[in-house]
Amino acid sequence: MITGKGIILRRVTNLDIPQLVDICFYDGEKAESVEQALTMQEKIDRDYEDGTSIHWGIEDLTSGRIVGTCGYYRGFKNASGELGCVLLPSFRGKGYMTKAMQLVMDFGFLDMGLEKVTAVTSTQNQAAIQLLEQLGFSKTEEKEEMIYAEFCRPAFSRKIRRFTSLDQKQVLTLLELNTPKYFHPSEEKDLITFFDRFAEHYFVVEEAGRIIACGGYNLGFEEGKAARLSWDIVHPAYHGKGVGRKLTAFRLDELKKHPEVKKVQVRTTREAHGFYQKTGFRLVSTVKDYWAGSFDLYLLELLLKN
Repeated sequence: MITGKGIILRRVTNLDIPQLVDICFYDGEKAESVEQALTMQEKIDRDYEDGTSIHWGIEDLTSGRIVGTCGYYRGFKNASGELGCVLLPSFRGKGYMTKAMQLVMDFGFLDMGLEKVTAVTSTQNQAAIQLLEQLGFSKTEEKEEMIYAEFCRPAFSRKIRRFTSLDQKQVLTLLELNTPKYFHPSEEKDLITFFDRFAEHYFVVEEAGRIIACGGYNLGFEEGKAARLSWDIVHPAYHGKGVGRKLTAFRLDELKKHPEVKKVQVRTTREAHGFYQKTGFRLVSTVKDYWAGSFDLYLLELLLKN
């Protein structure tokens, strides 16, 4: 669910279908009955489970009525998503689609890490063309009475800052998004304890007001000569896009301000240890099932050059 000004985007349920029959489509085919619309919705739900689409109903917060649908369709190849939207006729021209499309675009760029959003409409659909222009789309092609347009990822401001207690909810959400691939479900309790006792040198990466990564360091190991990087978490949409590397480099620079620290350690898992090796850390040892069943400990070290 995504909440905006006057609307929410939420999952379409079977209870919504009778009022949406007039705008139910799948692969260009329009539903002619409630039964056909329900079948189409089943296909849309399967596409969502397969990771090739995201489909929302647009609900008016004042009346609670569903006024249309929107989403991403036809997959996400090359970090690109194709937008689609349709409103019930009685709700057109009232600003619903402008607000819904902006929410969907923000979700695509900030939550999914898309690099480009595309849209296709008919040359006869002046309302859709005006909407795309209003949202900042650029026309890329016109052929066979269809217009193709795109909006590339904006240059959002991004900064690294210290963690505060107000960030805890967003950081726990990042942990959940990376569980169970990188973290065991039992580790949430350990992270909450960390917040309470050991987060003096913990940082977050913030983009457009949202936390997309976090990580810290702790001092005092091996008689003060070693430090450890701690609780590195990156939003899955930003994996492989340099966010983790920049946060690691930032902390290594911070550690150079502690002249007593000569070595930096990382205690991580099999899934993540390769990232640290690429940034210069050396694998020292492993311990089977250390964090939990099938979650082995990988200990890596880096000599710090002050």
